[in-house]
Amino acid sequence: TPTGLDQLLGSASTETERIGRAWLTRAGKRWRPFLTVCVYRALRQDPDAEFPEALKKIAVAVECFHKASLIHDDIEDRDGQRYGVDALHTEYGVPLALNVGDYLLGEGYRLLATSDAPPEARAAMLRAAAEGHRTLTLGQGAELSWSRAPTALASLEVLDIFRKKTAPAFQVALQVGSYFAEGGDELEEIFNRYSEALGIAYQIRDDIDDLADDGAGADRGVRPSLPLAIAFERSHAKEPLRNLLRKAWTGATSAADQEQILDAVRELGADTRCQSLLDAYKEEAIRSLADVDNPSLKGLLRRIVGKIFNELEIKGWC
Repeated sequence: TPTGLDQLLGSASTETERIGRAWLTRAGKRWRPFLTVCVYRALRQDPDAEFPEALKKIAVAVECFHKASLIHDDIEDRDGQRYGVDALHTEYGVPLALNVGDYLLGEGYRLLATSDAPPEARAAMLRAAAEGHRTLTLGQGAELSWSRAPTALASLEVLDIFRKKTAPAFQVALQVGSYFAEGGDELEEIFNRYSEALGIAYQIRDDIDDLADDGAGADRGVRPSLPLAIAFERSHAKEPLRNLLRKAWTGATSAADQEQILDAVRELGADTRCQSLLDAYKEEAIRSLADVDNPSLKGLLRRIVGKIFNELEIKGWC
C-alpha cells in the first residue's frame, strides 16, 4: 500500500519516486515477494514470528525488480496496456517510463544492500539478483534480436527464451529468501531446477490461455509462440498450412487468417502438445524437490505449483 511503502522507504520527495511507488501498488499477484517471505519462514521454522523489518525490505526489493521488468517489457513488446489499463509508457511516455523502471531496479538493489542481514547474506542476495537480472536481459535480448527479422522458431528455441525470460524472477525470489534465512548454498541448484521448470510452465500456460481466448493467441507472430512453433514443425508435409503459419510468424495476417491459424494449430495437435508439455514441466518442478530435507519448505514449494496453476491437489511425485 502507499502508506506501507512510505513507512518502509520514507516519504517520496520526487515525481519519479511517486510514480514508481504508485506502479508498485498497482495490480499483480505478488507471487515473487510472497515466495521470498514464505521461503524465509519455512527455513526459520517459525511461521508465527513477526516479520523482521529487513524481510519487508527484501520482499519489496523483489517486487521492485519484477515491476521494473514489466515496464521495460511493455515498451519492448509495444504493449499499450497492463492489468487492463494503460501501461506506464502509454500514460507517461517512453522516456519517463524507462527512467522509472531504472529507478525501481536501483531501489531494489539499494534495499537488498541496506537490509539488516549479515554481510555474507547481503552479498549472496545481491549476487543472486544481479545474475537473475543478467539472465532475464539475455532472454529478452534474444527475443528482440529475432523480432527485427522474425522467422519461424523451433519449439526448443521458444522454450529457451521462456527459460531465460521467466525463470530468473522465481529463482531470485527463492534464493533471496533462502540467503536471508541463512539457508546456505545447498538449495541453490534445487531452486535453479525448480524455477526453470516453473517459469517455463508459467509461459506455456500463458500461450494456452491466449489460444483459448477466442483465438487471440493465433496472432502472436511478433512474439515467440510455442503453439505456433509446434504447429510449424508438424506442417512440413502440408504446404498450404505451412504457408499460413509462416505468415503468422511475421504478423502479416488478417482477421480471417487468424481464424485459420487457430484452426491449423488445433488440426496439427499443437494445443494438445502444449498441454502435455505444461504438465511435464509442472511435474519436473515437483520432482526437483526430491532432495529437499526441510519438510516445511518442500510442502510450501509443492503447494505453490498447485496454487499458481489453480490445482487443488499435487500428486506425490516426490
